[in-house]
Amino acid sequence: MNNIIEQLFDLSGKTAIVTGGAMGIGNGIATRLAQAGASVMIVDIVSPQEASASIESIAQSTDKVAYTQADLSITANLETVITQTLATFGDIDILVNNAGIFKYVPLTELSEELWDKTLNLNLKSVAFLSKLFINTLIEKKHGGKIINISSIDSLKPTGNLSQYDSSKGGVRMLTRAFAKEAGKYGITVNDIAPGGVNTPGIRKIAGDNITKEQAEAMMAESAKYIQSLPLQRIGEPEDIGNAALFLASKASNYITGSSIIVDGGLLLV
Repeated sequence: MNNIIEQLFDLSGKTAIVTGGAMGIGNGIATRLAQAGASVMIVDIVSPQEASASIESIAQSTDKVAYTQADLSITANLETVITQTLATFGDIDILVNNAGIFKYVPLTELSEELWDKTLNLNLKSVAFLSKLFINTLIEKKHGGKIINISSIDSLKPTGNLSQYDSSKGGVRMLTRAFAKEAGKYGITVNDIAPGGVNTPGIRKIAGDNITKEQAEAMMAESAKYIQSLPLQRIGEPEDIGNAALFLASKASNYITGSSIIVDGGLLLV
């Protein structure tokens, strides 16, 4: 029995691309896939020096880890992600579209620049990198897995995040649309919808210049939020990594066009 279970989640011989994999949720996903035996290409906008700690951490699980620096909001850069992965590992089996940005801003102050910046990275890059991935797998004559990171905001808007919520709603529908067409090629397409996760991006929202009173108010609000969750804790990157491992594994072979909500029960509140 144990051997059967191990085989289900064994990704040895598989190659995964994880966008936004240098930190936060992406790093949690890249780490889990590497621990399961996959070769991992991390793609992020930060410099190799800034990504070095994450790469070294993942390298503890596998010596098959590489890094590509790319601004995925620029469509012309997407082809490089595929070619670099093929040049490094010879093939691709799994694509995790995790890279994304968000910024709190009321709709009355929403700018076209912020709208375009958010949609270009959060939605457009997902569509066109997935297209390149699918075409590559068709050429290679084998199936694969696409895992998109959406958000619970695709189901329930937080407020002051209209551009982000719209992009993630788009990812949710794109997942289903691509799943409907890609299935005949043996490619599954699913998404994970995280709730609040303890990441550098979340922590950076507070900024460095807030007053002591503001910091205390934010801590109180955070404690109130955590207490409201049925599971009584904020999510960690590895929680999303666990869901990604399931979707990347043979255990999910008959699942496509679906969402896994990983929010500690937030949508129940």
